[in-house]
Amino acid sequence: MKKLKKKRKRRRRNIRLQQRRIRILTAAGICLLLALGIGAGIAIHHNGSQEKPAEVRALWVAYTDFKALGLYNKSEEEFRSNAERLFEQAEDYAVNTVYFHVRAFRDAAYKSERFPMSRYIWDRKKEIPYDPLEIMISLAKKHGMELHAWMNPYRNRTFEKPILNPASEQSTEEILLCIREVLEHYDVAGIHFDDYFYKEDSKVSVQKKKANVDRMVKAVYQEVKAYGEKLQFGISPAGNVGYCESLGADVRTWLQRRGYVDYIMPQIYWTDKHSAAWREKMFSDTLDEWMDMNEANIPLYVGLALYRTGEKASDDPGWGKSNTNLARQVAQLREKGCGGFALFSAKDFLRKGAQKELENYQKEVLEE
Repeated sequence: MKKLKKKRKRRRRNIRLQQRRIRILTAAGICLLLALGIGAGIAIHHNGSQEKPAEVRALWVAYTDFKALGLYNKSEEEFRSNAERLFEQAEDYAVNTVYFHVRAFRDAAYKSERFPMSRYIWDRKKEIPYDPLEIMISLAKKHGMELHAWMNPYRNRTFEKPILNPASEQSTEEILLCIREVLEHYDVAGIHFDDYFYKEDSKVSVQKKKANVDRMVKAVYQEVKAYGEKLQFGISPAGNVGYCESLGADVRTWLQRRGYVDYIMPQIYWTDKHSAAWREKMFSDTLDEWMDMNEANIPLYVGLALYRTGEKASDDPGWGKSNTNLARQVAQLREKGCGGFALFSAKDFLRKGAQKELENYQKEVLEE
């Protein structure tokens, strides 16, 4: 155990040195460009040309991760210590953005005046004596990361209960109320939705589903921007476009018109060795499909399946046959000009079967 801790400390120190060198070289490059720009009478950035945005390297911290990460029913000291360990691991893997699950079931992973505390963080009778979101934000800042508040807009108290009715203005108002509560009280970098909209068994037509969800999404985008233009609102839909649309996620519209989202992050949770007969290279061909749809040039990030690494599965044997899937996928995203990626999910940092993939992923990421 002591040897493992020493190894991790050395690795973290080496990574920080590498990241420091990258920052120094970047700063030097910017200074040189500015000097050249001034000498040539060119105004860089302020005159229309923009710097390339930093690559988003994100991590989802889901409600299903809380217990494994030691964030469930803990004292403030224990919660803070375990969360610190998570951020140290995230820093090891060059993560710069965290999506923290603050609303999974019409609840709150923060001290809310309207919604009950998430039972996945705290289910004791006495009131939780600290604010989980506040601690997570402070640790994100300490480690130089952005923290975005991840919400499920329509899902009810349990999976069994009917979702909030997307056609109802009251449903949209509840979602906006939750967003206001977070943005007014917490210094988050943005609001993040995943792929849950209508349920699969809904009898509403696809056209109506998309229209109802679009109204909500547009209202959320406008609400977020009312709190600050730099605040981000993005959605991570399922990787299968047809499936997205069947749930009411109007991804084509969101990628063709401004004013809905700041970024899209499709969950392309497959390798190119997937058994699907209708697509030769599942990951690569799906990525191309999303990029081809992006007529409005909306920043496109991709959700990657850390949770499947090392898995032996007949539907996608690529995960069991190789430990370089994530590394190759990251390299492909960079080659095609994608703005970044996110790993699902945080508890897999601890999983033995994921370690080889993570080592190879780490090498690729740090070669940026």
